Amino acid sequence: MRRLALWCAASGPCLVLVYLGLAGVLGLVTVNRDFRSPALSETGVWVYVRTNGVHADLVLPTHWRDHDWSRIFPPSHMRSVKQATDWIAFGWGDREFMLETPTWRDIRLGTSLKALIGWGAGAMHVEYVDAPEDFDVARVRINEAQHARLVAAIEKSFRQTEDGQPVRIDAPGYFERDAFYEAVARWSWRFTCNEWVRGVLSEAGLPVPVWAPFERTLFWHLPTANTTQQPQRYSLGGT
Repeated sequence: MRRLALWCAASGPCLVLVYLGLAGVLGLVTVNRDFRSPALSETGVWVYVRTNGVHADLVLPTHWRDHDWSRIFPPSHMRSVKQATDWIAFGWGDREFMLETPTWRDIRLGTSLKALIGWGAGAMHVEYVDAPEDFDVARVRINEAQHARLVAAIEKSFRQTEDGQPVRIDAPGYFERDAFYEAVARWSWRFTCNEWVRGVLSEAGLPVPVWAPFERTLFWHLPTANTTQQPQRYSLGGT
């Protein structure tokens, strides 16, 4: 037993270093190198990746072409939204962690360990926002086909009813304009909230790293949007 305890104590830091090393190395390798953003003279739409320094979200136009997110996520699902805003944000994470950890002060060791092991279910976080540039963001312009693939990748992340509607979780959001929904995947050391963002962007054909358990490596491959004001810092949001 003593030898086991010593081995665990010695191997723990090594495993952390290996994990960080893999994240760094694989974060440098670009997937979808052939991506080309449509010219401004061509039909296209801006999409954003925002971060709070730990957790990344996707931000898309609420309405574009024939797709309207407000039909799937009506303002009535949120705590206090009279009408949908122009932009909508999507994030993914461990269900229990997201619901019980709205701020850093609320982090609990047991909740974190369960999320790390992957025992808990996943959850989606949906929020209406006024302007993506209000946050720390990267942005990329995509064409209609890429937008359709991005939408499809996001939609399939939600657990759905028999008639194809997302399952809303009966819990208050972090703010007045957001809500939680059941998700299909589980959080683990390999599949994190940021890896979900990477996977969705990859399916749409956008440039991303091979693996992105941390949000920063996502931004190595996407152009940072210039903002003229101090970015807002939003909730912990399911990290």
